[in-house]
Amino acid sequence: MKMKKYFLALLLMSLSCHHALAASKERPKDKAKVSTSIPQEETKQPIQKIETSSNAKVITNDIDRVIAVVNREVITEQELNQSINIVKEKFIQSKQPLPPQAVLEKEMLAKLIDDSIIYQEATNTGARVLDVELDGIINSMANQKKMSMEQFKQAVEKDGLKYEKFRNDLRRDVVITRYKEREVDSKVKVMDAEIDAFISSNKPRSGSSVATTPDLINLSQILIPIPTGASNSEIATLKSKAQSILEQATKETDFVAYANQMSTSDKSIRFENLGYRSFDRLPQIFVDATSGLSSGALVPKVLQSLAGFHVLKVLDFKSNATSGNANNSESIFITQSEMNQLILILKRGDAKEDIIRRLRGFSEQIRAKTATFADIARKYSEDPNAIKNNGYAGWVSPGQIPPEMEIALRRLNPGEVSEPFQTDYGWHIVQLLNRRKSEITASQQKEYASATLRQMKLQKSYQDWITELRDNSTINVRAPYSLKNVDEK
Repeated sequence: MKMKKYFLALLLMSLSCHHALAASKERPKDKAKVSTSIPQEETKQPIQKIETSSNAKVITNDIDRVIAVVNREVITEQELNQSINIVKEKFIQSKQPLPPQAVLEKEMLAKLIDDSIIYQEATNTGARVLDVELDGIINSMANQKKMSMEQFKQAVEKDGLKYEKFRNDLRRDVVITRYKEREVDSKVKVMDAEIDAFISSNKPRSGSSVATTPDLINLSQILIPIPTGASNSEIATLKSKAQSILEQATKETDFVAYANQMSTSDKSIRFENLGYRSFDRLPQIFVDATSGLSSGALVPKVLQSLAGFHVLKVLDFKSNATSGNANNSESIFITQSEMNQLILILKRGDAKEDIIRRLRGFSEQIRAKTATFADIARKYSEDPNAIKNNGYAGWVSPGQIPPEMEIALRRLNPGEVSEPFQTDYGWHIVQLLNRRKSEITASQQKEYASATLRQMKLQKSYQDWITELRDNSTINVRAPYSLKNVDEK
């Protein structure tokens, strides 16, 4: 499964049980394929109750339309819309950008179909949840929310869901979850040899720029910050000021005393003693600039970052070999990126070319320093985080973001802005702020490797399993929806 689908799938699988949407219905004993030919005029009539069992799917008398038939269970347009609205609410609550409507429709229709198939398979094998079990689960949910049962019922109905329907939906969800755990999760094993191979493949190779036992470096710096919205002429003045400070620093015997003096006499200057740090805890520009220098050396040029201009002094080096257990030297290193992002959603009637043209205009303003990324993101981004965080997305690791975004970031140097690119969530530009190497120590490696490998295996096993179930089911999807929407997950 593609990585971008993996993230959305994780979100959808994490929806709380009491928000399950598909109502339950037992599968008939007869497993024969059924005709999916439904007269057009039937879809215009109110849909009535199909079964009378306690777990039966009940469709309201409101005018609704059948959009899919899975074996002998129907999925309606109202169910799909309700499921999409719940996912949208989850995105809003988590302050994440909403995927396009077409993506939500495709993913949620696929989920409703898959849940229907799994539920029918489970009930056909006799799987069920007794009332006493269900009561216990609901009591636990109420206790977690520190509510009495009466308060919990009122909260459920306040959300617009009848309590009896909530019970039936929860019962169905528990049946699906347990059956999936029995058929897929319990059968996935991660062997020690696989863990060792994973760790070995992620260690730095000989000759790598990342040492397996990184030295600790003690740095001090004089920072001349660049104010937000500074003009090109103001930035040039600050750079000249930093260059003068560097030239004077080369003549000083005590850099720390000089730096303290400068920061005391000029409040726009900051002095920072960074202390002993491994290279993975430093900005990459600091790592590159201090490479090959000896203890006591001054970095021979002014460094510029988005924070400002830096004058750096290497105070000392020391080995990290004695700072912990020898096994800690065998570490996995990952590259993390600090970034800003802006997203625009392609809405119905919008032209893709117009979106790209707008984003390119934003990029040009940022590069020309006529506007900051924060100003543009706050004003134009359609990411709910934009107003609060000004487009700042923080530090991200490989696998946490869509692959298209990872590719865009890899092409940038710190401070640069990308060309427009598209993901399932919309059209983006990103700005790389910084990079760093983060270490996963030996004590964490096996746990990390085991969890990562298990998740990869679970995704593949689940996909193989649900594909087989689909192949053995009769699925008819009504226009304007289609099986293509489901198969191209």
